Amino acid sequence: MATALLTGAAGKVGKYVVGALGRRGFDVVATDLTPNGTPADVRFELCDLTDANAVRRLVGLVRPDVVVHCAAVVAPVSYAEPDLSEAVNLGGTQHLIDATLSHAPDAFFVFISSCAAFGPCGPQDPVRHATDPCYPDDNYGLQKLTAESWLQQSGLRQCSLRLGAVVDVHDLMPRHSSYRPFVFMVSLDQPEHGIDTRDAARAIAAAAVVQPDGHVLLIGGDDSWRLPARQLRKDVFGAVGLALPPERAFRQIPNPTNNTGWFYECWMDTSNAEQLLQFQRVTHDAFVAELRQEHRAQRMLTTPLSPAVSRALAVVSPYTGKKAITPWATTWDDICRVYDVPPNVARARSSKPPPPPPFDPPGRGLR
Repeated sequence: MATALLTGAAGKVGKYVVGALGRRGFDVVATDLTPNGTPADVRFELCDLTDANAVRRLVGLVRPDVVVHCAAVVAPVSYAEPDLSEAVNLGGTQHLIDATLSHAPDAFFVFISSCAAFGPCGPQDPVRHATDPCYPDDNYGLQKLTAESWLQQSGLRQCSLRLGAVVDVHDLMPRHSSYRPFVFMVSLDQPEHGIDTRDAARAIAAAAVVQPDGHVLLIGGDDSWRLPARQLRKDVFGAVGLALPPERAFRQIPNPTNNTGWFYECWMDTSNAEQLLQFQRVTHDAFVAELRQEHRAQRMLTTPLSPAVSRALAVVSPYTGKKAITPWATTWDDICRVYDVPPNVARARSSKPPPPPPFDPPGRGLR
């Protein structure tokens, strides 16, 4: 039985990938900072990916046939905590690449990337292809694109999966405080390509089996998931018994004809990925129906209060209230103001080249 080492096993996507890999016949070794949500019958190894020595010990212990790297600090947490984001998304990935080269050089490496790597995308040209040029302007997108490049140059057999907007029936709004203002920082006209978490997990597990060496694959739901943010948010809010907050609470694009003013979300050509991995099962309508069923009790309570609750939600928008900001030219400009991020974080720090591998003289046994 082949062994798969899965990082980020307690995360939003990783917790589903554990089961998906197991159903594909892998002996899964899960790792994260906490075993929360990891099934009791799955081997768990605690590891901090920012600790190079700990990562080398883990990979040397497991000697995996496949490495599935889901661990990441995702947006908008990457904006609120840029140092942690760089340490995990760049440092942790490089540590894992180095350790795999040392202890499991024949392993196949599946890297979970993001559509953020493309950079801003507006509704006038919303469809992205895997071969399109990338111009990320935020730290998260540049970190993902940089890590893809490091992996491609590593000599390992590998692929990168760029995920769209992953949504989970059971986890609509993560607890981190950065999400509350961020809901309003994406224009309602932004093209978004959603995907159910379970389908994302199916794609990742399938990549571990198919092992499409050298590929960059775009992972989103079927065509029913290609929608403007307005529709996706309206469906989600409605499923829990709420009305969409006022339009003025959401980012207004100063120059709608210029892509640089938009966010990185886009519609993706997933045809090649679907042909290889066969993962698209949950339609958007099916997701919404399940979401409504999941929140039926809450909806009975919130529907009568929906207008008042929606207005109250708008209070946390950066664009309304006493401390409201006026949208600047790019979403990254607004992000830097809302999260107090130095603007050069996306350029001066995240684009740095990979560090050299640790010196390993004969007899030390690191390799």
